[in-house]
Amino acid sequence: MRDVQRYIGVVVVCLALVFGGQAMADTLVPEASGAETNEAVGRAASSYLTGIKTYAAAALWNRIDPVMHGYYGSTPIGEQRYMLSTISLVIALDPHQEQAYSVGSWILADNGRVEEALVMAERGVEANPHAGLLLSNLAQMEYLYGEGLDAAVVIAERVLNDDIEWLDGIQQHQWYPLLGDIFRQADRDDLDALVQDRLERLDEELGDELSHEDHDHDHDGVPDH
Repeated sequence: MRDVQRYIGVVVVCLALVFGGQAMADTLVPEASGAETNEAVGRAASSYLTGIKTYAAAALWNRIDPVMHGYYGSTPIGEQRYMLSTISLVIALDPHQEQAYSVGSWILADNGRVEEALVMAERGVEANPHAGLLLSNLAQMEYLYGEGLDAAVVIAERVLNDDIEWLDGIQQHQWYPLLGDIFRQADRDDLDALVQDRLERLDEELGDELSHEDHDHDHDGVPDH
């Protein structure tokens, strides 16, 4: 928690610098320059603010991710409740930090906070509608805790679209078997066949990289549980 408070302090100081700098810039802008110059200053300040928030979110996540996979690597995900406050802050600072939504939703679900878990999974997809990781995560959540198999199939089918984005081929390879399982449970052999075909192609493309897959949890966004 001290680390979290320290990062919050850094963010506050940075925000003060950004807004203070904007205020100073505003005082230097001649009135004759009009609204366009003020708008330009505002856009610049907004860009700086976004960068600072993204950096702070990455710094926070980079502190807890090694602990999660290292020191607490053998601890069930549901027992890693210490991460929830930091995960909430990471998401607030950077809504595009995909792994935080996935890990956070599973911690909540494993602690019986199913509704909150589903909300977090849904928020992840809303903020990142083309993220294969988060769509797959939501499909699994719906299947196990939400509206059931039919809802899961609808979401899982979206993951097969051409506009879906993955961190890399290994992340895609890790989540595709889950999709195949959902399709088989729903007797959608046509969609399962498509998944298996893509998995075969990934096997050929990735080759030796797959031998390290089980040791690289950073790709899947969800620890073994």
